[in-house]
Amino acid sequence: MARQPAIGRLDNIIRDLEQLHNDAQDIFDSHIDALRCQCPGIPFGVMKSCELTARAGSALNYIAALKIVREAVMGQKEKT
Repeated sequence: MARQPAIGRLDNIIRDLEQLHNDAQDIFDSHIDALRCQCPGIPFGVMKSCELTARAGSALNYIAALKIVREAVMGQKEKT
């Protein structure tokens, strides 16, 4: 017998990860804004790419992946 999917748990994890992701993005953006004061001619996106993205590398979008799992388990797409 298959276990019942823990949709409530997935929803909680997705909500928490979204909040943490948003908090992290705010921190990154503040860091880049501070750097742009030192180098005002460099566009925000270029500086963010050079300072963070290129150095930290790409990563799996866990929030999107968890939503895909939830959709597969529930058989429906999330309403946005």
